[in-house]
Amino acid sequence: MMYFAYGSCMSERDFRCTVPHFEVMGRAVLDDHRLAFTRYSRGRQGGVADIVPSPGDRVEGVLYKIPARYVTELDWREGVPAGVYRREYVDVQCKGQLVSALTYVVVEKQLDEIAPSESYASIILDEGASLLSTHYTERVRRHIEHLRRRER
Repeated sequence: MMYFAYGSCMSERDFRCTVPHFEVMGRAVLDDHRLAFTRYSRGRQGGVADIVPSPGDRVEGVLYKIPARYVTELDWREGVPAGVYRREYVDVQCKGQLVSALTYVVVEKQLDEIAPSESYASIILDEGASLLSTHYTERVRRHIEHLRRRER
């Protein structure tokens, strides 16, 4: 089963805590969406990643091949039973091919985005960004800085 990670699951260290066996397929791109922080997480002490439709934008992430038996663990990690995130299948580009992949989206999005904590942002931008383009990671970094300035 293919899984598209765009938030903390891009960090192999973080992802391995939930899915111990996986294969990294490479960088994947979801067109006509943007990365947003639409939900506050007490556990992460700040906003957490989400994808929202946005024509002309794109979200970069990591495409994993995972055993289907780990989807239940991913559901728990993402809060599916509690109605925090829900499963969604998206078409992503990876190595020139269009691939259908499981991902998760926030169910009840807050209108105003919430800046992520330093530690959560670091997981996304430092640990998880090794496969992402520099242009994309810089855009995400600027977006997070904008959210932090707005909250001051």
